[in-house]
Amino acid sequence: MEIVYGKKLNEDENKRVLLIANECGILFDTARLLFYRGVDTVQKAKAFLSPSKKGFFNPFLLSGMNQAVNRIAKAKENNEKVLIFGDYDADGISATAILFNCLKEYGIKADYYVPERDEGYGLNFDRIKAFKEHENIDLLITVDCGISGKVTIDEIKKLGIDVIVTDHHEPPADLPNCIKINPKLSQQEYPFTELCGAGVAYKLGYALIGEKADKNLDLVALATVADSMDLVGENRDLVVEGLKIFNNPNTLRLQFKYLLSDNNKSITAQTLAYVIAPRINAGGRMGDAKSVLKLFTTDNENQVFELSVMLCSYNIARQTECDNIYRQAKQKIKEEKRENDEIILVSDTKWKVGFVGIVAAKLVEEFCRPVIVFAGHDDYLKGSARSVDNFNIYDAISEVKDILIAYGGHAQAAGVAVKKENFELLSKSLNDYVKNNNIKIDTRQIIYAEWDINEPITMRFAKEIDSLEPFGVGNRRPLFTTEVKEVDSVPLKSGSAHFSFRTEVLEMLDFNGEKNVLPLSLPINKKVVFEINLSNFKNHESMKGYVRAVCPEYKDYSKIKANIFHRQLKQLLLDSDTRAITKIRKAELKIKPNTFYILSEPENLENYPELSSCLVNVFETYSTNGLQVNLLPDSIPDFCDSVVYLDKPLVYLNTSANILVVEDYCGYKIFDKISLDRQDFINYFTRLKSLIGKSYKNAVAFCSKHFDKSEIYQAIFVLEVFCELKIFYIKNGVFCFDEKIKNTLTNSKVYSKIYSLKD
Repeated sequence: MEIVYGKKLNEDENKRVLLIANECGILFDTARLLFYRGVDTVQKAKAFLSPSKKGFFNPFLLSGMNQAVNRIAKAKENNEKVLIFGDYDADGISATAILFNCLKEYGIKADYYVPERDEGYGLNFDRIKAFKEHENIDLLITVDCGISGKVTIDEIKKLGIDVIVTDHHEPPADLPNCIKINPKLSQQEYPFTELCGAGVAYKLGYALIGEKADKNLDLVALATVADSMDLVGENRDLVVEGLKIFNNPNTLRLQFKYLLSDNNKSITAQTLAYVIAPRINAGGRMGDAKSVLKLFTTDNENQVFELSVMLCSYNIARQTECDNIYRQAKQKIKEEKRENDEIILVSDTKWKVGFVGIVAAKLVEEFCRPVIVFAGHDDYLKGSARSVDNFNIYDAISEVKDILIAYGGHAQAAGVAVKKENFELLSKSLNDYVKNNNIKIDTRQIIYAEWDINEPITMRFAKEIDSLEPFGVGNRRPLFTTEVKEVDSVPLKSGSAHFSFRTEVLEMLDFNGEKNVLPLSLPINKKVVFEINLSNFKNHESMKGYVRAVCPEYKDYSKIKANIFHRQLKQLLLDSDTRAITKIRKAELKIKPNTFYILSEPENLENYPELSSCLVNVFETYSTNGLQVNLLPDSIPDFCDSVVYLDKPLVYLNTSANILVVEDYCGYKIFDKISLDRQDFINYFTRLKSLIGKSYKNAVAFCSKHFDKSEIYQAIFVLEVFCELKIFYIKNGVFCFDEKIKNTLTNSKVYSKIYSLKD
């Protein structure tokens, strides 16, 4: 895992940051955070620090707005039938509800239609034709869709229906011939391009009814966050104003009260993203988007309660199904050998369309490259694409549009439909696009941090960071690092999966942090990546660091030689894989991907110059599929075709992959000097007995404290044998002895295996 820091500022930039700090009355470091986010002038900083409706832009600056308002006024005057056509996700449903509410306030009782995911994204001509036949629709207004629907809109207009498109997706070269409102359209005065679909719908609503539209800003905030729009510029103002509605008990919608599990906590952008949005999206993913729209447009409290409960149950079912598809997709990628494609495509006709976007996002994290996951639908496949930070997936898809039935989206997320027989052609074409254009997709695991901190953090700085809320896409919560050496990480309470530890800068909380206990305790330098959080309990403010990663620096393996020795001893307690193992010579070894390389002695890495630049994982198993060397891992991930032991190990870990071992090098030479002599064990037994009642953190730390450096390995070995035989044991962090236990050395698995090595 690689840490990338914010840029170092030059002298001129430091002066500009200092000016912002002085003029805005904030700390230099807070001003530096703003500067990193592009807030590089005093005027911008004051606007950023005081988001409000004052930052809203005039909706009539959007091209097409005047024409849209005039056409809707005509519809009202002539008592025409209006249909709102939306989308099935949180943005599309929120946009539909917003425009429905605003038109109702304006004096038009519109019909609305939101397709289910199985129907596909975008305008459905047959549905609209049916509305025309049964309801005699005169005016169609799209929200969160339509900008790519030129052909369909031409057909709709032939039915005698006028069309207004409100959308925010990337406009294609061939635009529909109708009234269009989209902040991304060229040649318009509107200064902000990143509104979501609901944001555009709100702008149209405001143009119609003015400030009365503001009661819908909570839906705009929800949609902006749910659709992963950048929380900068006008979006920041919109979300802040929407959160005010959420956090006011008098204005919080009944719908959201039922969807929120805890009404006592402050509602933030994170609450919208991780609590409310998944429940809203669950309706569409489970094939019942209409229930969400019904929830937003009903005033019946019983119906609101029932629909809210149903959406929460949908979300639980969605989580289970997504986990199943994710596992299946990983297996298919492995079987079809797509792990190292520039863009990974995977499909299955049994998967549900509603879940592929979530699965694609998880697979991007897994494989660190763009992924498109497809589900079956009649004779064609519908896919959802997600990308890494530095690659525009929409541009790539646009380049192969001739193969596609339909597509649309953004730089980081897109939807696509293709005939089943063209799936492999699409995969090849997308990968050729990357290769032929010499595009380098960055597949590193990167953490973006602001800077390294080595002084105690002040409460003022923590509070000023909070003033940068709302955090999300485009304005992420700042991450910092601090360097530590040996740190004791302890559970928050007995049996807890959450840990805490102290550093020079802040007390840290490490949620689900058991994996970090060992690396934190090692006598090596390591970077702790954390965010600063404020809490208020019984009117007492405190701050904690929330750990996001621990990154050890294994530059000098001599510092952890005793830990490596102890790790090897512990692995002797594992059952070794007994399947056929292929023995090879170093000269026969070919370095290739999809292979898991294991090392037992770090010194042996010098024999492999071709692997010298690879990531070395120590004592842990990482499930990413990049080329890597693993020093004494605890398991083998399932993405591997082959496992290669670069030196002869004590134990072969269980795996279904092919196992090869390089015979040239031994991975347990360290045991050559270990004594199995009974008298030596008696001597160490006497010395260990004298340590009863001493505090005990782990075997290495205990022996390092109580034995000479020259005998550390023998002491660890003897201690491990006696503990396995239960003669000595640890209780509540104290070294204990059980005088009732009588046992022989040969009953120890560790002792017997080392004995067999020396036999």
